[in-house]
Amino acid sequence: MVNRNALKAIIVAATCLTPLAAFADDLGSNISEGEVGIGVMGVMGKNSDQAGRYNGLTTTGVDAIGEFDFRGGSPWNSGGAGYFNLTGDNLVFQGGTGLSNGLGGCSSSCGDSYLSNTNNRLANSGEVNFNFGKQGTWETGVYYDAISYTGNVIDSLYTVNGHNATVNPGLLAWGGAPVGGPATGLTKAFYTVPVLTATNAMQPVQTGTRRDILGGNFKYLYGDWTFTGALRHETKEGSMEESFDGPWGGTAFALPIDYTTDRYDIGAAYNTRLYQTSLQYTFSHFHDNNIFVNIPYPFSNTAAPFEESAAYSTPPSNEAHYLTLMTATNAIPNTRVNLNMRVGLEMQGDMFAPDTADPSLTGVASNLNSAMQGTSSNTLNAMARVVQGKLSANSHPIANTDASAFYGFDGRFVTMNQYKVWSGGTGGSSDSAAFTSALYALPQDWLKQNAGGEVGYRIIPQYDTKLTLGYRFDMVDRSNAQVGKSTTNAGTVALSSRLGPQVNSSLSYTHGERSGVLNYLTPWANLAGPAAAGPDPSGAYYQAPMTSDAFKLRADYTPMQNLFGGLFLQFKNENFHYPQTIGTNMGTSATTLTGVGQGVQQDYNLTVGPDLNYRPREDVNLHFFYTYERIFFNTTGNGACSNTNTTAACLGSAGYFQNKYTSAVHTGGMSGDWAVTDKLKLKGEYTLAYGSVMFGEYNGVFVANPTLSYQNVSNYPDIDSLMNNFKLTATYAVAPTMDLLLQGTWTYFHNNDWNDTAGPIQGAGTAAVSILTPGYSSPNYSVATVMTGVKYKF
Repeated sequence: MVNRNALKAIIVAATCLTPLAAFADDLGSNISEGEVGIGVMGVMGKNSDQAGRYNGLTTTGVDAIGEFDFRGGSPWNSGGAGYFNLTGDNLVFQGGTGLSNGLGGCSSSCGDSYLSNTNNRLANSGEVNFNFGKQGTWETGVYYDAISYTGNVIDSLYTVNGHNATVNPGLLAWGGAPVGGPATGLTKAFYTVPVLTATNAMQPVQTGTRRDILGGNFKYLYGDWTFTGALRHETKEGSMEESFDGPWGGTAFALPIDYTTDRYDIGAAYNTRLYQTSLQYTFSHFHDNNIFVNIPYPFSNTAAPFEESAAYSTPPSNEAHYLTLMTATNAIPNTRVNLNMRVGLEMQGDMFAPDTADPSLTGVASNLNSAMQGTSSNTLNAMARVVQGKLSANSHPIANTDASAFYGFDGRFVTMNQYKVWSGGTGGSSDSAAFTSALYALPQDWLKQNAGGEVGYRIIPQYDTKLTLGYRFDMVDRSNAQVGKSTTNAGTVALSSRLGPQVNSSLSYTHGERSGVLNYLTPWANLAGPAAAGPDPSGAYYQAPMTSDAFKLRADYTPMQNLFGGLFLQFKNENFHYPQTIGTNMGTSATTLTGVGQGVQQDYNLTVGPDLNYRPREDVNLHFFYTYERIFFNTTGNGACSNTNTTAACLGSAGYFQNKYTSAVHTGGMSGDWAVTDKLKLKGEYTLAYGSVMFGEYNGVFVANPTLSYQNVSNYPDIDSLMNNFKLTATYAVAPTMDLLLQGTWTYFHNNDWNDTAGPIQGAGTAAVSILTPGYSSPNYSVATVMTGVKYKF
């Protein structure tokens, strides 16, 4: 993949740079101005791949970095209108050889020995753009963009290698049987299955992705018309953390990624002073070059079920067509009216992976199709018709007054082959001779409608004091959902004022209420078939009845010309309601729960912080800021036990957990710039962030003989973290056309608590379930960079 990425960048650069002078002559243009920057950078420290997770600087060592910007056009006295612009930014060549440096128990000498198919040495997050045309007539351009992401090094049961992957040495899927498993006539008892711990089956894999984007666009002007077109081709390769939970255990693993996405747009727009209209057609196509990956159950034994494996489906390939119309008019005095409409068709007809039904196909079952899939079809063959629209108007009907109103809708109507899956009925029975239990998945259609308006009036015009009242109505009508129909009413009142020449402020309050009938039976009965027994008291919080209150305050104060300060405060609180009596539209009577419904009961978030700008001298500017953020969740679930912390009360009962967890983060920092002389300029930035994230997995179902997964489970500890970022930049103008640059950065992240080391693997002869966690240590890093370079302007 490295060679392919490098080739793309070289092709684009050569296409742009080689014929540049000749092309400029053809347009009647000259390179009139521009700049070129070349630098060298040293990266050192611990776990640089984690520090460079998003910017691509993932290895220690010496790096080369460059940027350029060339602009040109026809001479002012030539009568021509040709122009071009060629830019390149963040073009980095990394000299290091290892993506991973110190993670997962690997020393700095580990280098590239991690199993990885991502490498970000060239243009790790760089881009090249080339635009040219004739002003007032036409414009076109091409671009290349690289985006990288570095994930964690995790313990994975297999090596990422193609669409089926390769199981690590010593771990044989199906206990060594062929892919067809026992369907070939062989029995698993014939094979000897090694113990995972004795085979070194878990191997460290560096996860991460690399995206390469190549595109182009054009625009042609003809009178009041503008014709446009664009194309975009993107490849995304690498792997990401994923998890699998089967009937005998689960594991984290590296899911291979090999995606290709293409998008094409063509449109025409008509623009006059009174009328504006645009019509655009869009086609997009997503292709996953993987079909599935083969995931073995992390459970070994010399008796059934041995080492089972299942086909884990990757995202299906799909395509979409959209036709979009946007029109607006200013024909009505003091009023603008907008109408946006879209119709679309989204299609997905990818083949199902093998073993789409119960993953342990251990017998020849009459309900399985020829591809050994427990479905009524080889593909979902889904198609969604999309209709969207919004009509809005903004007006100033009288002095000191403004008003707006809107109506919108969003509909999705799905058709597909009935997804009827045959199973052994136990979610993983290893020796079921026939698959006789049918499960169903039905599509969800919806029609979402919203309408609202807002009126604002300047009650004290001389102080720009404005009172605004707003109202919004939302209605959602879904099929096969826990809430078939819900309505939300929200009202807003806001007050803003200048309050004098030195103070600007605004305050708003919004109250909303969502209503609807929560139906626990219908969606799960659709999934499990008519024989579904009893309700699952789990509520979808995004559908459940809810009340919401939100406040927002902003105040700015300028006591003197060189001092400016501001304060921002935002608070939002939501309370969800899960009734004990629940309705059903399946023809049965309402069911009363003995406990409470599951789900998020309440959540709130608070953000507050001041910022200050101070200019003590003409050549010095300082900025200070602080932000505090607090997020709270109260979640209840898993059954009917009313006392979560009393062993006697929960003994023999399913029990339910009740988690109240809070995240609080403090972020503060300062920045400044100082023009020491006309030639020497300094700029510094420092940010500190400290926070604690309370993650409660479960907290109180303790029974003598646990039989369910959520009983007697220890909580994760609070996760306290500290981050420091510092950057100092110095530029010196050697000449009017040349600058020298020196920059130093330091970034430090420390996670005080961590509980994610690899879990135990069960050995031969035991029947216990194994759950394997990713196995990586705390994602701590401390990395410094020093860069020097020169920038030439002309």
